[in-house]
Amino acid sequence: MKFKILFSLFIFIIISCNTNKIVLDNSENSGNFLSPETEQKIISQKEKQITNYKSSNTTTNNLINTELHIRFKIIEKQAIGNAIITLKPHFYPTDSLTLDAQQFDINEINLIREDIQIPLSYTYNNNKIKIKLDKTYTRNDTFKISINYTANPEKVKSVGSWAIHDNKGLYFINADTDNPQIWTQGETQSNSCWFPTIDSPNQKMTQDFYITVNKDFLTLSNGKLISSVPNSDGTRTDYWKQSKPHAPYLAMIASGKFEEIRDYWRDIPLTVYVEKGKEKKAEKIFGKTGKMIEFYSRILNYDFPWDKYSQIIVKNFVSGAMENTGAVVFGEYVLNFKNEHQRMENELVVAHELSHHWFGDLVTCESWANLPLNESFADYFEYLWTEHEYGRFEADNHLADDYLNYNFERYFKNENLIRFYNKHRDDMFDAHSYQKGGLILHMLRYTVGDDAFFNALHLYLKNNAYKSVEIHNLRLAFEEVTGEDLNWFFNEWFLNKGIPDLKITYNNIQNTKIASLKIEQIQNLKKAPLYKIRTSVDIYFPDTVINRKIIITKQNQTFKFSVNEKPVFLNFDPDNSILCKKEENYTDKEYIAILDKAPLYADKSEAFKALNSYRSNRLNEVYLKLAKHPYWKFRYKAIAAFKPDTKQDDSLTAKYKEMLKDLDKNEANSRVKSLVAKKLKNLQ
Repeated sequence: MKFKILFSLFIFIIISCNTNKIVLDNSENSGNFLSPETEQKIISQKEKQITNYKSSNTTTNNLINTELHIRFKIIEKQAIGNAIITLKPHFYPTDSLTLDAQQFDINEINLIREDIQIPLSYTYNNNKIKIKLDKTYTRNDTFKISINYTANPEKVKSVGSWAIHDNKGLYFINADTDNPQIWTQGETQSNSCWFPTIDSPNQKMTQDFYITVNKDFLTLSNGKLISSVPNSDGTRTDYWKQSKPHAPYLAMIASGKFEEIRDYWRDIPLTVYVEKGKEKKAEKIFGKTGKMIEFYSRILNYDFPWDKYSQIIVKNFVSGAMENTGAVVFGEYVLNFKNEHQRMENELVVAHELSHHWFGDLVTCESWANLPLNESFADYFEYLWTEHEYGRFEADNHLADDYLNYNFERYFKNENLIRFYNKHRDDMFDAHSYQKGGLILHMLRYTVGDDAFFNALHLYLKNNAYKSVEIHNLRLAFEEVTGEDLNWFFNEWFLNKGIPDLKITYNNIQNTKIASLKIEQIQNLKKAPLYKIRTSVDIYFPDTVINRKIIITKQNQTFKFSVNEKPVFLNFDPDNSILCKKEENYTDKEYIAILDKAPLYADKSEAFKALNSYRSNRLNEVYLKLAKHPYWKFRYKAIAAFKPDTKQDDSLTAKYKEMLKDLDKNEANSRVKSLVAKKLKNLQ
């Protein structure tokens, strides 16, 4: 019965019934009389939510090991395989097994019991093999099956995305030449295009891969090369063993003609595979790999957890790079650079993929809805490597680029970071999962402090090594380390959409002992939460700076600080860690002071932009000072922006010329040096 009852009948129920089961006043429903059409619309929306929810894949059976014997028909672009898969029921007893296998020709499926092969019945539809086992197995049992098959990746209907633009899994490049390449790309669920498996990120397996190729070709796969055996037909079989468990999408094989660049980190072999003649360029991109491994191992207090680390550059790769465990694949673009800036950008791809060997390979997102647990970390570890190797200014410049990428996307796509309602798993590969997630981790680092941040990451890795996780595993690790309930942070940032839009009004009145700032959160609260923000304010005086902690908990909040003199300016969020849009009421005079005194990249960059059309000799004095700044981009901007007012002070022009002459002799950065030459020519 719907809640639409005549008043007299309602009174009768009150008088006649003496029961606690009848609710006479429901504040949620009282007065809300919905039309049948509106009620049905609400019901449909709720049903759609249930239907469209992207849960983790239910685990009926667990992979244990995959033994794969594979060879190739290169011209036909086919793989001939025999997969021997060891499994066990997850919890409930089962008499069946379902495997992913896309566009296979299946020859036979057998149960292996000791040395006996027992044929099993199966059906194969919609790229799923449903196998009837010989009996019911319990979680205390293991069983082993063998599948003989031919894989036909060219028959796979590819969908792809902007990040991974083809999903055939196995690729044959230049197949009709004497220099073909074979390589794979498994993410998100494409490795089932070349071997049968449970193609899900919440599975883990070890593997023994026997790869048969032409004797002139090298092979690469996960784990260690155990043996290399020549065959009588002019082929060779290489046996690669991956002894530590990882997700099926991280399995890989590659083959072709490559040169090897060898190195070590401690006793871990490091190898780069590259086409002949490209070794020197490869060394400029991959030469710091060992140093990166040492740095990541140290800050995480968790040593690189795999047997080896190989990197291979292939032709026509369908993505930028892929973090296959211990065997990373890169597209040829990584060797293309014309200057130091481009070289550094390509080096960061190396840093990105390496970091996945902790975040993604060691600890894996249990579903693609939780992809930021892989990609947000890899994005932020680009920042950490840059900060370590090239300094904070360069790192903050990289972070600013991340913000621009995310800010562009958010105007047409505004999503939760962890998304259980994505239309397709490939939609998760965007500026939310990568750049926004990295910016959030940066903010979390400054919210809890460096020591707590890296100790929490260590605990997260230690507790979840070789397992799959969801976002709450990360939160629990941070709560255990900090002793603080951090649901407020994770709910706002990981499980919600949008960012705060802050209007900040500074009020520094002469002859008072109070400095204040008013912060208004003006974001659309239907599309973003009202944020709790923990940060601080730097108060600048002519000779000193004091810092005051603040916590924002309201839509409109004013903070007042006792001072002995009028501040030069106040700087909200001096660590530049809060992911937000800001509007501030600084004067030109205050922006000049920020350009001069604020120490970090974001504040100086904001001041440069605000003062773009402003001219004064005081500003030019600051530009002259910044022309000697240790960070090349500030030197460049200061040289470009300097425009003296010769009517007031011609001496600044003379200083500017002397500064340019000095830089012309001593400047190391090519872009700054080129600008200096241009400016000197204009002054002649």
